[in-house]
Amino acid sequence: MVHPLALAAAAALAASAPAAEGRLVEEVVAVIRAPGSGQTRVITLTRLSEEARIALVSRGAIRAATARLDTAALKAALTWLVDQTVIMDEVARLQVFEVDRAEVLEELRRFKERFPGPEAYQAFLRRLDLAEEELLVVLRRMLRVQRYLDSRASRAARVRDADVEDFYRQHQADFGGRPLEEVREGVRAHLADRRVKAEVQAVVAELRGRSEIRVLVPLDEGVD
Repeated sequence: MVHPLALAAAAALAASAPAAEGRLVEEVVAVIRAPGSGQTRVITLTRLSEEARIALVSRGAIRAATARLDTAALKAALTWLVDQTVIMDEVARLQVFEVDRAEVLEELRRFKERFPGPEAYQAFLRRLDLAEEELLVVLRRMLRVQRYLDSRASRAARVRDADVEDFYRQHQADFGGRPLEEVREGVRAHLADRRVKAEVQAVVAELRGRSEIRVLVPLDEGVD
């Protein structure tokens, strides 16, 4: 029996196949199906490269706008994009954390400010053959996903004084004799950060576990 995800990948490839046989136009990297929605998401190498560059630039890594994406960068981007996809499916299912256009435009303004000037920003869009409205769609999704994760992790970020004191006692030697009151807030921030990361990982693992995910390309080469 042919796996339904493999069929979806084959269909996506067939849809993008050129008239001239033997010429590869697009490559399907991964296929995701969320049983709850019944929808199949196809991630192509072109989309992966675009999303990787958008995500990196949005975090201040402006060199990613033009630099070659190596294997490690692509693999990290694929993990991130799969996470984004399964989380967004859940957000859409729950119909929560809508983002209005004004908020997305503000995010776009911050994104543009990462570039040295308007010309560099426009060159980025041309290089990716990306319309600004398409970029807005990605930025909107990133905002909704982040708000969902923030909501799920907010409880984990609360650290009781008793937890701070327990951690201090167990690691007192690491503080070089400094009293608890000097390090209390630093310990609290450390514990909160650790708990938030653990909660986010648990949320993502849960949503991934409810989806069928197949990676079809090993990503052994980079992308210019």
